Amino acid sequence: MAKNLMRQRLASAVTVSDIASQCRISVSYFGHAFANSVGISPYAWLLEQRVAQAKDLLKTPSIPISRIALDCGFTDQAHFTNTFSRKVGMTPRLWRIKHSPTGEIPR
Repeated sequence: MAKNLMRQRLASAVTVSDIASQCRISVSYFGHAFANSVGISPYAWLLEQRVAQAKDLLKTPSIPISRIALDCGFTDQAHFTNTFSRKVGMTPRLWRIKHSPTGEIPR
């Protein structure tokens, strides 16, 4: 249930407190139970989902990176770029170029 709630709200500001409340359990219990069953914290899992969604959107060169950042729930493009780079090891632009069929982005 918690994963589905978080997936449905990827683009919005979702907090662990919100999800715990909707699951009708305490934040502390939710955090421990989620980490025990999934292996990572709820916030880390949410970031992984946002980055995965961003990768899918980055495959469409016509979507601006700034739009992808907002659509995936990041506060701005800088936050997105920092998080993406930390998780993936390269910037969203470089990832897009490396995963485009021609190796370059049309202007």
